[in-house]
Amino acid sequence: MSTPPPSSREISRRVATLITAATVLGALIVFLYFSLIDPMPVDDAAVRSLDPGGLVTFAIVGALLLVGAIAMVVWLGRPIRSWLRRIESGTPPSELPPNVARLVLIWPLVGASLVAAGSLLAAVFFSILYDDPGNFVGIAIGGAVGTTIVYFGTDLIWRQQVPAFFPDGRLSAVRAFRLLVRRRLLIAFALIGGLAPTLLVVLTQARTRAVLDAENPQAILDNLLVVQLFILGVGLVTGVITAALVARAIVGPLQALQAAMGRVEDDELDTRTVVTTNDELGYLGERFNVMTDGLRQGERLRELFGLYVSREVARAAVETGAGLGGTLVDCSVVFSDIRDFTTLSEQLPPGRLVDVINRYMTAMVSVVVEHGGVVTRFGGDSVMAVFGTPLNPMADHAGRAVRTAIGMRRALEAFNVRETLDGLPRLEAGIGIATGPVIAGNIGGRERIEYTVMGDAVNLAARLEDKTKEVGAPILVSAETYRAVDGESDLRARVLTDVRIKGKRDPVTVYALSE
Repeated sequence: MSTPPPSSREISRRVATLITAATVLGALIVFLYFSLIDPMPVDDAAVRSLDPGGLVTFAIVGALLLVGAIAMVVWLGRPIRSWLRRIESGTPPSELPPNVARLVLIWPLVGASLVAAGSLLAAVFFSILYDDPGNFVGIAIGGAVGTTIVYFGTDLIWRQQVPAFFPDGRLSAVRAFRLLVRRRLLIAFALIGGLAPTLLVVLTQARTRAVLDAENPQAILDNLLVVQLFILGVGLVTGVITAALVARAIVGPLQALQAAMGRVEDDELDTRTVVTTNDELGYLGERFNVMTDGLRQGERLRELFGLYVSREVARAAVETGAGLGGTLVDCSVVFSDIRDFTTLSEQLPPGRLVDVINRYMTAMVSVVVEHGGVVTRFGGDSVMAVFGTPLNPMADHAGRAVRTAIGMRRALEAFNVRETLDGLPRLEAGIGIATGPVIAGNIGGRERIEYTVMGDAVNLAARLEDKTKEVGAPILVSAETYRAVDGESDLRARVLTDVRIKGKRDPVTVYALSE
């Protein structure tokens, strides 16, 4: 069970807590800097105590700056809060103004910029107040650490709010600042691998030079050890926090995308990934959603295609294309037609007639599909199905065709029972079955093609269906079909010899099946 996203109030609370914690951490680094590093010891103590008045001043200024930064965040976030309330009350997110959309995407940068500006003001203030440039360096170090944590931390928290403004996930359409993944990694590397070694080299050299002129070299050497431990601790804490935030910012979207791809692999084509960033990972999520949209559209087209033609024809067209031509195969053809359809058309209004025919065809096609047949043609009141083509190869195609015809007759009887209860006329249909070589494939032109079968067996099946009215039998099969199924214990048939078939020069032998 997925965890519900936090509320906007909870997200705001988390952002304020993060800014406060990062500012306090930066202030602690500054405090330790002035305690351990600046100024150097002048007596036998490795660490000098700070002036209480300076501590009070630093605490007051820091608190004022923190309150000011949070107040600025609240003030600058008014458009975001206003539009969030409007969206929650029903306003479409698509009406979001471009300036507010940009502000939503750069909101983590706004918070980090305010922290950076506050740190810079504090550095300038204390360097001027005590006329010591070293104050600027110390406060700038703490400010840089706090600013970095605020940006990466706020970015992670704020991602949970972004989908409320961009439910469609199209963040790349908004022109706004983008912190690309490679830049995130460079910043993390600079803090982890660059800040601590640089400080260590600079401060070690300064203390090494001081040892040469100092009256208390041991205190300076002891202070150098403290400085090294300070830099190691600050570097480790800053590096671990930054690395964790950057890694989560990169791995999180990748894991979500991986999970979404797994669902698509399981044919869950309605899967969408939530896009929360406008970097490369966010763009990758957008393209994934576009891909699944295309897959869903393709699936809908295949489903519709499978309604206009059989599913086997649709699948073959998708997999192998729709080239013209055919294959010579030996198969069985079933042709069924409603008798006295003209009279039925006169009895029913057009709309009612269509409803009846649709229900009839649904019943007949279900029987065909159940026995593995492929419907290749509807003729208004007629249906033609084939067994044993390249679309549905089978060795017992004649037997399946015969069983289909018997099943269609039984389905027709059940259909008539339901229809007559509603006061509709009974339907009667004849069925002809023939077996033999045919050409099966795509016939037509460049603009329109149809999968069909052509050959003497096709013509014979249609002629046999028409002959059912004359001989008074509902199902007629050709001699080739009967020989293929002869021996089935439940097959009852009577032979009809010297039957004249339109289009054939010589009379033929056919068999009338009993249901």
